[in-house]
Amino acid sequence: MAKIKDGKIVDKAVDVKTYVSIEHGNINKITSIVLHRTDSSNARSTIQAYTNGKKSGAHFLIDKAGKIYQTADMRKICWHVGILLPRCQIEKNFDPKELKTITALIYEKGLSFGRRARNLSRHEAEKKYPLRYPLNSDSIGIEVVGKFWPAQKTFDKPTQQQLKSLKWLVEIIAKEYKINIKTNVYAHGAIARKEVSEGAQLLQFLFSGVAP
Repeated sequence: MAKIKDGKIVDKAVDVKTYVSIEHGNINKITSIVLHRTDSSNARSTIQAYTNGKKSGAHFLIDKAGKIYQTADMRKICWHVGILLPRCQIEKNFDPKELKTITALIYEKGLSFGRRARNLSRHEAEKKYPLRYPLNSDSIGIEVVGKFWPAQKTFDKPTQQQLKSLKWLVEIIAKEYKINIKTNVYAHGAIARKEVSEGAQLLQFLFSGVAP
């Protein structure tokens, strides 16, 4: 039976090889899980990027055959979330004062859109979870191999093996850190300024049990 020891999953289904380049300080409390896609056709390219010193990355990687790689200690922060969207605005659950603040930040004159988006993200980061979406500092990231297709604005359909491994992995993490899967697992594209469809197929499967 799988167990977690010293931030790592101990089980024959998981190949543990962590990369210090993507570990950035300690996580104090894990509140949530964020689902990502690699925009690549295999796991090798992601692992090679970590080997070469890439600084952004996630705690886990699932290849098309369903093989799970643990690439970072779960006690460590990984840079996987990016620029946050304002949760209260996206979910239409805000008070007028907060909406005014958000609007002022995103439409501030004299700044590029990228700068305004980062300023808004920093404002969001000052809030306590779950008033905001997950941060690098309180979430586990899972990458699932799959190419993005711009014309269709979607990613490769995850394989059955990937979906089976993802479900197993999410359940192990959720049990260890007391995470409610229905409320605290997110598709990356829904919470940050990324491709909107990133992680959506994965989340759909976790919630419905039906492959996309």
